[in-house]
Amino acid sequence: MGLFKKKKKDSEVNNEITVEVSRKLDELAEKGNQLENAGRIDEALQAWNEALSMIPEPQQFYSETVWFLAAIGDIHFQRGEYQQSYECFNKARGNLSGGGYANPFVMLRLGESCLEIGDEKNATEYLLRAYMMEGKEIFAGEGDKQKYFEFLRTHVDIGE
Repeated sequence: MGLFKKKKKDSEVNNEITVEVSRKLDELAEKGNQLENAGRIDEALQAWNEALSMIPEPQQFYSETVWFLAAIGDIHFQRGEYQQSYECFNKARGNLSGGGYANPFVMLRLGESCLEIGDEKNATEYLLRAYMMEGKEIFAGEGDKQKYFEFLRTHVDIGE
């Protein structure tokens, strides 16, 4: 028998999100979605930032963090606030709950944000990751998505 207990490392801390906090996070997520759909973007951001502040530290250990950072980062991206978008998606990428690197939308927006702020090396990496997970379809849709696919195609031989 030892007289001393081994101290847990910070990475071993496992604070659970309580049922009460989980319900509140769900409410704020839905509220933010409804506000965004109603065009009340600043209020949606407030709801999502409030939710993010409720997630215990270290936040990178919770999958909920990825969702809120992606929602906030997406608004910044749509507004042309690419540095803020990059910061949100980069935090989401670093999430240790398995959400960031495995999420094609996070990789796509991170790559797009990198390209917009002039970081072509990382833009290529993240856009390629998104492409590898979802194929060309991830670049379909509204806005400048084709622009990002063309950038990727000219920087990586993807056979298209």
